[in-house]
Amino acid sequence: MNNTIIYLIGHYGVGKLTIARELCAITDARLFDNHLVNNVIFSLIRTDGKMPLPERVWDMIEVIRDQALLAIEELTPLEASFVLTNCLLESDPGDRAVYDKVETVATRRGSILVPVVLRASDAAHAARIPSPERAERLKQTDAEGALLKRRSHELLRIDHPNRLDLDTTDLPPSEAARLIIAHAERLA
Repeated sequence: MNNTIIYLIGHYGVGKLTIARELCAITDARLFDNHLVNNVIFSLIRTDGKMPLPERVWDMIEVIRDQALLAIEELTPLEASFVLTNCLLESDPGDRAVYDKVETVATRRGSILVPVVLRASDAAHAARIPSPERAERLKQTDAEGALLKRRSHELLRIDHPNRLDLDTTDLPPSEAARLIIAHAERLA
């Protein structure tokens, strides 16, 4: 898999990072997890994964994300592939802008963009959200708050010919990775 950008999009606890790690282990793609960016700021303000964040946080994170995307576009070899993760919501205009920036980077690099929308049942989410690993990575750990967000905020609507939808409720991460790779290879 060369010059491919796989963009894993889903609500909290759907398995984005776990699947991304599997993809990177199998393909040697480079991981750009949204918490790589977020945690630069989250670690400084000592977020606990439960309390609401100050709105200004997202403006600061945007600057860091933009620089990382610029590095992908301008400083990495064209054969390099990437796996990105994010929770993008239809109700947030900033989330559409984030997706559009990734799409633009893929176009400028001549990369194959593979948006992958991940979903899981409420029970699967509830079991995954309060994990110690999520707390260590400064991720959302409030299962009730995450459920409310999932039920009240639709994922970003993505109309892209390479889109793949996966339900991770009973799908092991290794199998999800294999399905995504097979899809990306068909597109190449």
